[in-house]
Amino acid sequence: MPSFLDKAAESDKEIRKTQEKDPADLSGAQEPDWDNPESWGGGGPEAGDSASGNAGDTADGNEDQERKPPARKPPVSAPSGTSRAPRRRGRPRGPERVALTVRILTSTDRKLTAAVEQTGLNPQTIVEQAMEAHFRRLKIEDPGKPTESGEGAA
Repeated sequence: MPSFLDKAAESDKEIRKTQEKDPADLSGAQEPDWDNPESWGGGGPEAGDSASGNAGDTADGNEDQERKPPARKPPVSAPSGTSRAPRRRGRPRGPERVALTVRILTSTDRKLTAAVEQTGLNPQTIVEQAMEAHFRRLKIEDPGKPTESGEGAA
């Protein structure tokens, strides 16, 4: 008579046979023909330029499930003049910002890190305060919002 462990092992084997194969499991995978890039899979006009090779794959592993259109959310009316997405409840909206990328010296980065640790402020706040102080020192004022023609106000 088989033991409890033997029965459990057999049951696991039966379950694994009926389940889908794990996509991350590479056992049984064939080595691609490295001399023939066309055989690397996903080739063809519908494949796209995706590094994962999934750009042209519409199957998504759910062939046996009925396709349903995604649930549509009713449009949220934004306040006039803004194109922001609604915020989560209880989270105040900060001022509108513009993305800016700059490179700084490593010594400046170390000083910024030390300032964050000493003040408890985040780098965004420290940089904005430093720039405002610099603009005040140079007597540079905000030229105002750009007009529809794209030029600053006089």
